[in-house]
Amino acid sequence: MSHRLSGFLLALGALAAGLPLVANTPPSQATQTTKTETVKFAPGGTIRLKDSFGTLTVEGWDRPEVEVTVVKSLGFVSEPEQRANQRLDGVHVVTERKSDTELEISTTAPSLGFLGHLWLKGHDVAVEYLIRAPRNSHLVINHAGYISVAGMTGDIEATDRRGDIVLMLPDLAAYSIDAHTKAGLVTSDIAATTRKKHLVGENLSHSDATVPHKLVLRMGFGGITIKELPPEAATPK
Repeated sequence: MSHRLSGFLLALGALAAGLPLVANTPPSQATQTTKTETVKFAPGGTIRLKDSFGTLTVEGWDRPEVEVTVVKSLGFVSEPEQRANQRLDGVHVVTERKSDTELEISTTAPSLGFLGHLWLKGHDVAVEYLIRAPRNSHLVINHAGYISVAGMTGDIEATDRRGDIVLMLPDLAAYSIDAHTKAGLVTSDIAATTRKKHLVGENLSHSDATVPHKLVLRMGFGGITIKELPPEAATPK
């Protein structure tokens, strides 16, 4: 039997047995990094989240500082650890204190393009943000993915390209509301002054010139939920 035919038969046998053809293929593994930083920040300032994506959670507390935890991860991949870490390092999250009253948390990531996303399907970097901030901070959010905000009492402006926005606030009566989805529902624990349903989207507004705060929410594809946070869940930390 020739060496070529022998090799061919061995390959067929490996396929039939479900064995990998390359013996040195690295095993699949989950790759993840976590980073936490704390910035002194007086209550009442503005916190801007620029170009974030993935899962964003913002929680209010009574400390004069902002704590930012970012978890970057890949699914189970079989590529070398060094290459996987390079992909994680390609997503940069930078916290910058612009002034005593303004903080910016910006995210940059390499552009994969259409073909890149097809080739790397299932291997894109997933990002989770957990931000704890003074309760009465003004939030300005530009995001793609899931947004959860709980225990905040300041103005909130949020634009989300796709995903869901869920707000759990201790005093909805203190807010005027301007919420709009291109495709999705808007639900609220406070009665709307105006509600307009479109073919696939919805507008909800509640105007009151006497209230001190506002919610301005824009969703591309997904829903908006505005809930009243029970008093026992809003106990200062």
